[in-house]
Amino acid sequence: MNFFAGFFKAIVNSFKGFSLLFEKGLWPYLFYSVGLWLLMWAGSIWLFAEIASQLSNYLSQQLNFEQIPDTGAILSFAKHFLTGYFSFIMTWVFKIIFWFVSSTFTKYLVLIALSPLFALLSESVEEKTNGKNYPFTFPQLIKDIGRGIIISLRNMILEYFFIVVGFIITLIFPPLVIVTGPLLMIISWYFLGFTMLDYNFERHKMTIKESVQFTRKNVGLACGIGLVYTVFMWLPFFIGLMFGPALAVVGATLSFLELKQKETVI
Repeated sequence: MNFFAGFFKAIVNSFKGFSLLFEKGLWPYLFYSVGLWLLMWAGSIWLFAEIASQLSNYLSQQLNFEQIPDTGAILSFAKHFLTGYFSFIMTWVFKIIFWFVSSTFTKYLVLIALSPLFALLSESVEEKTNGKNYPFTFPQLIKDIGRGIIISLRNMILEYFFIVVGFIITLIFPPLVIVTGPLLMIISWYFLGFTMLDYNFERHKMTIKESVQFTRKNVGLACGIGLVYTVFMWLPFFIGLMFGPALAVVGATLSFLELKQKETVI
């Protein structure tokens, strides 16, 4: 599928989720992820902020700028800055880096924890849309959970790989941040969209290899779903926490069903 056609299809179908969630009685799904997300988010932010502070203090102690002579040394001219502001600046540099790392980690941790719920929501959307019923079985639920964990871990590892590569490139040539920043964001959308689409892949008995092939053929679709999820998560007052995950799941399901009807899934 054309990138932009898939991209806008995903956005349109995600916003159809507003009416579908309320008209079909699926609105309780809006509230399940709020508590878990807040708990994990607050915990990870506190943990990584503490790690950043400890690393900054350790680095300052190891470098020991207080021992730099006031005159006669290469760094004498910068002693006041290094002893007064270096630790503060490095603390915030580490906090920004760890915030990026923790937000990605927390995102996938929540997706893993809520994968059974999202799988049920995706299944319910399909049942309400075309009437196809999928009887609940505990073994299938366990299989869905295992599949969700594998896909989320795969996508998290790959996304971290691109983050590290982008970070290294930016350190070597800082002006490239105007390229690496947006590119890393698009990559994040892609992997988020892949995760949301996979609830459908598992239900329709597609292997992981087939799932990867489908998503690569529909990059725009995956990015559009990831964009909706990301934008809503930026909204304040729990609005994003309530609607972001649910709308992304609905958009992924409706888009997948449309493509399946056109016999372009395989």
